[in-house]
Amino acid sequence: MKQKMEIIEVERRIPHGVTTVEDALTVAGFGKYNIGLLLLCSWTLQAMGMDLFGTTFVVAAAICDLQINLQERALLSAMPLVGVVVGAQLWGYISDTKGRKLTLMLSMSVGFVFGAASSFAADWRVMAVLKLISSTFTSASNSAAYALLGESCPSRMRGRAMLLGTIALMCAQGTVAAFAYPILPMDFSYHIGFLGINYRSWRLLGLVISLPCAATAVLLTLVYESPKFLAAQGRYDEALKVLKNIYRINAGKIDGDFPIKKLHEDKDNECVNRKESLLVSMWKQTVPLFQRPLLFRTLHLFSLVIIIYVTGSGFILWLPYIMNSLFTVLETGASSGMNLCDVIEYSVGDQSSNVNGTLTEVCNDTIQPLTLISAVCYGALASTSTLIMSLTCGSRKRIGIICILTFSATAAILMNIVHVPLAGGVFFCFFLVVAVSMGILSVYFVELYPTSVTGTVSCLSVMVGRSCAFFGANAIGAFISHDCEATFYGWAVLLLCAAAIAWFLPKDKMNAK
Repeated sequence: MKQKMEIIEVERRIPHGVTTVEDALTVAGFGKYNIGLLLLCSWTLQAMGMDLFGTTFVVAAAICDLQINLQERALLSAMPLVGVVVGAQLWGYISDTKGRKLTLMLSMSVGFVFGAASSFAADWRVMAVLKLISSTFTSASNSAAYALLGESCPSRMRGRAMLLGTIALMCAQGTVAAFAYPILPMDFSYHIGFLGINYRSWRLLGLVISLPCAATAVLLTLVYESPKFLAAQGRYDEALKVLKNIYRINAGKIDGDFPIKKLHEDKDNECVNRKESLLVSMWKQTVPLFQRPLLFRTLHLFSLVIIIYVTGSGFILWLPYIMNSLFTVLETGASSGMNLCDVIEYSVGDQSSNVNGTLTEVCNDTIQPLTLISAVCYGALASTSTLIMSLTCGSRKRIGIICILTFSATAAILMNIVHVPLAGGVFFCFFLVVAVSMGILSVYFVELYPTSVTGTVSCLSVMVGRSCAFFGANAIGAFISHDCEATFYGWAVLLLCAAAIAWFLPKDKMNAK
């Protein structure tokens, strides 16, 4: 009813059927097309998340076959984050100049090819290179999927739709764990002579988690390009045609019923096609973000990006290792009175055996079933949190992000002071809920920047965030080994500082419900 009244109000102020793209989106409404697009963009984001974070389970089960130590394992697990950094700026530029839909179709197709190929890698270095390439392509979803979804929805539903889309990304690692639960225990080994490998269950898992990328590329042929992108390119007739089709699908009416006959030309937000080299054009597309009037906004949001991504993406790569250590120690019955850091320290000391008076490292690629279940539970927790945020805080993003950061900081402190191992594992999952804030930040990048630079700033933010997460993921292991409790206390302080920074975000408009 509220949506219908808003559409009627907009239609009344349209002179001679001429209006802006934003008002046209309001008239087109939020219906079957938008719901279908939401599901597809959610699937796209999950496919990207499975490619980025699913590697942690594959690597955990491959450490003996690939003969890698803890440092090489951390590097291989974090390699997809490097791919995000490498491709972010390029994909942002392509998304803003060639289109959201084309960007997604190309990136997900090529990402599938290299992701599937990585499951046949003979050693960890080859696998690292292939995962680097696959993640470089699939990372395009960071900007293009959010931009396509946000720019095809009326403003009243934009923030909520984008938060709902983030649910799939939040449960990506849990989805991989759900696939891993029946696949990894399979006891088979097929020798492939010309590749020099034994094809085991972890390779099958690597292949399976790449398949959603291929499915996404096919399904994208069913949706339209973003009407706001088309208008920003000066292609107003094409944008109007897309809006008519969205209206027809949502309302079940013929094109003639669409009250808008022409779109206002907005020269200020149009992209200028320059005959310049790729690097020069990318540079000119990026520079405005660090000039007035966007400079302060960019620095403000990027400071939050760094803290949230280092925490959410950095620590989540260690989820299988930490939870597997927890359940392995619990199985021995030697965990009484330990907090989570004590469990990790005990587990590290227990990974060696004394043979003829010599300490040798024991290779153990067994993943506890409860580790996989805990990853699924974390995915459910993060998804539920995002769903609650989208339904209750769609118009209160600032307060929502402050609450999440404070909640995660509290969980980091409780991990140290509660000496119950299982409770420590639960608090660690609560600590990782900070990743939900990534979806909220993506909404700010779509809402607060002109359409002509939305893809660029979104990808640049992810590039900065993932690059920090890559170094963070590799540093986290060293920090935890040196002083685990101090690491979590320090992170709690960092998250509280981020909450203070978030207080100065633009206040939300209460009528944007």
